[in-house]
Amino acid sequence: MSWRFPTYRHTHVVPYFISLLVANVIQGLAAVLGARWLVEGAIKAGPYCSVQGGLKNAGNVATAVWSFVMAVHVFLLVFLRLDTRHITCAVALAIGWLSIVLIACIGPLVIQTEAKGPYFGPSGYWCWITDSYPEEQIFLEYFIEFVSAGVSFFLYTAILLRVCGNLVVIDGKWCLRFVPRGEKWRLGISRDFTDSSMMRVAARMVWHPVAYSVLLLPVTLARFIAFSGHEVPFWATVVTDFIFNLQGIVNVILLVGIGYLIPETALLPIFTPRKGIDTSTSEAYGITPFVLSKPEETEKILPRAPPVHSRSGVALERIDSQTLLLG
Repeated sequence: MSWRFPTYRHTHVVPYFISLLVANVIQGLAAVLGARWLVEGAIKAGPYCSVQGGLKNAGNVATAVWSFVMAVHVFLLVFLRLDTRHITCAVALAIGWLSIVLIACIGPLVIQTEAKGPYFGPSGYWCWITDSYPEEQIFLEYFIEFVSAGVSFFLYTAILLRVCGNLVVIDGKWCLRFVPRGEKWRLGISRDFTDSSMMRVAARMVWHPVAYSVLLLPVTLARFIAFSGHEVPFWATVVTDFIFNLQGIVNVILLVGIGYLIPETALLPIFTPRKGIDTSTSEAYGITPFVLSKPEETEKILPRAPPVHSRSGVALERIDSQTLLLG
């Protein structure tokens, strides 16, 4: 197996994935800043803690946003076969990053009050949105993360069913069909070239939202247990936060694992919607008949060659099963 860098013609996967990696870097930077509290043995409120809390909030939200954007882009590209323009990519990048900056800045600039105290500050064993703003903790981070994970998983599952041939258009409507294990060939016949090329990619890209959800779940459970008034052991907090910050490594592993499977898009046909299936034909059951059309031009009649005579003087073309052959 040789590594090659895919060209991604008619796609904008690379800018979105770079944005996702930048979000992971912001997360990692916020985690590195927490080393100071390990050295000092306590978390102290102040500008340093506020910066760490802002970076942590921005990094977590950015990861959720760009995971969602990548899922939507792949859905448009592979499922709906829509070609996105460069201006669309530029607008998506601008809106995405502006939204992330807005969410991170709206707290200390607009929501923060003197009565509740600083918006970013000590929160448990790290600096984040303080416990004085519980609704903001949920709706300005956790809610965004759960929506991103849930919608991404749904979109990638739909993509997988589409390229496998289980989800097809019949009489203008999307229909879900399944066949016995021994009759998988019926689904294979109904796939087009692009479906067959992207099937292995989609099957592995589904693991992206799965991995994101698995890494998100432990730290979320720990935080909700703390919100309910129960004490979370220190080791559990450290382990769950460490698992959550593995997102950058997991994303790189998924990229390496999927990169060599992505076909050269320059060799694929332009992404156009696949035709629907006519239920009145055998194609509805996964069988597409091949029909040979009659040539338009009639065959030219070749001139007859002169008959060849045997040594007995009988024309060979007149010989049948009753003719006596003489040597």
